[in-house]
Amino acid sequence: MDYLEAILQKLIGQKAIEKQDLMIYLSNPVGVGEHSNIGEDVEKKVSNIDHLNSKIHTIQELLQQ
Repeated sequence: MDYLEAILQKLIGQKAIEKQDLMIYLSNPVGVGEHSNIGEDVEKKVSNIDHLNSKIHTIQELLQQ
């Protein structure tokens, strides 16, 4: 496995974690007690997922060349 493939797998894993965190925030915001501003936290998670999607897409394009 080369570096790009390894990085791709790492990013896919990070994206899965971010998505699960987001689902927890959305399905049970009361259970996330240490977060005083759920809206900001949800927006950060969405931004993180978007950023990871962009990196994943770029690496997939590079691997197809």
